[in-house]
Amino acid sequence: MATDGEPGIVEYYGSGGAHRCGYCGNNGNCSHGMWSHSLTVQDYQDLIDRGWRRSGKYCYKPTMNKTCCPHYTIKMEALNFKLNKSHKKILKQMNKYLIHGSVKGEASKPSEDKPKSDVSGAEKTAEDSSNIKNTDVMDSHAAKAPPKPGSGADPNKPPMRKAKDIRLEKKKSRELIKLQSMTKEEAMAAQELAKGLDREASTMSSVSVCSTQKNEAKTLADYLSEPDKAEKCAHKLEVRLVRTAPQSKEFKNSEKESAEVFKKYQMKVHKDQPYECDRNQWLDFLVHSPLKEMTKKGGIPMGYGSFHQHYVLDGKIIAVGVIDILPYCVSSVYLYYHPDYDFLSLGTYTALREIAFVQELNKKAPDLIYYYMGYYIHSCPKMKYKGQYFPSFLLCPETYTWLPIAECTPKLDVNKYSRFAAEEVEDEGGKLEINNVLVLFCRQIMTYEIYKALNARARDAKEVLEYALLVGKKCAQRMLLFRKS
Repeated sequence: MATDGEPGIVEYYGSGGAHRCGYCGNNGNCSHGMWSHSLTVQDYQDLIDRGWRRSGKYCYKPTMNKTCCPHYTIKMEALNFKLNKSHKKILKQMNKYLIHGSVKGEASKPSEDKPKSDVSGAEKTAEDSSNIKNTDVMDSHAAKAPPKPGSGADPNKPPMRKAKDIRLEKKKSRELIKLQSMTKEEAMAAQELAKGLDREASTMSSVSVCSTQKNEAKTLADYLSEPDKAEKCAHKLEVRLVRTAPQSKEFKNSEKESAEVFKKYQMKVHKDQPYECDRNQWLDFLVHSPLKEMTKKGGIPMGYGSFHQHYVLDGKIIAVGVIDILPYCVSSVYLYYHPDYDFLSLGTYTALREIAFVQELNKKAPDLIYYYMGYYIHSCPKMKYKGQYFPSFLLCPETYTWLPIAECTPKLDVNKYSRFAAEEVEDEGGKLEINNVLVLFCRQIMTYEIYKALNARARDAKEVLEYALLVGKKCAQRMLLFRKS
């Protein structure tokens, strides 16, 4: 089994040219890329903390000051996550479906969809009545006739009074009679006592309300566990974690079904052609991973690396969340689901399940506290929803420090590319002597300084320095940059 002590190996490709953007549709998407033959989980943790992301084994980093839609790395502190109304609504909707089998919008149909009765009886009588000229006779008849069932209270009778109001009126009457029989001093003392009791009752009521509200504040775990506590459920949902690198037995057993869900999702939601989402595309995009499996004593039982989370409804896979479990976070890579179940808002529901997963992992690994949601794109309305997960932080594209999203969005409202950190803050992780960069040359590990001495024809100093600045000091001195002979 691999350990974090074995270095990762990468090939740096540079920036390349601009290509079509999947968010705005323009040909202005600019990024740097590298092929990752292998990475430790710590390598990848440090890379995403400098704005990198992976797609299969390919890692890319948007060129933030040039690309048409700047991609800001976003993370959320899972232990302090606050549910909003939208999240609660989706959780309740899912629980109603699982427990009762009810689907939103299917409880009742609009009245106009119901079959109409013949125009006779009441409808015909009303139509004929409209032709009667003597309206005084009609009003008189209506006043004497008893109201039809369901038409409301009888206007000819006095309105009904609530029993509570009648009791309160009687009590006040008794108190008034009692006060009239008292002396002036006794009456004043009784009034002061009553005021004190009212204040005490008000205070107790406020405390009771606050206590009740506090007790009723349901957590994310409370919502997710509701179906498990129900006596009987209409549907059963299981979340199964399967390792993809290396491929576990559980993954191989469900491979065909999972790939089929991916194909249906891509064709329905993203309008892909069949050849664009076949099994090979699925493997390259969402199964193959450069991350090495890593476990440690006293750590999380499943270990670190790349996984799929299967959402199995009544024995059938309806959604798959692709995730990486890293030293400090769970990183969401992708989600695909069966289009027939889009009514369950699976995008948000699975994100909430992944947040709850981080909270569970934290009990075994105290350093694992964050949920990485990929990129936040302020200039794309469809991607701004990620900012609704509180508390969230954005990565400064120049200093690689984290700032609360509330401090960043006002700047992004003015300029789509913005530095978030103060001017005096520097990129401490980028200061590195190029000679200290580790390279892999002729199957030997060496520094760039030794590599230059062995290869007099080397003219790649500019490229190596660019690579080192982008991956940061930690990774440049730990990963191996492949160099051709």
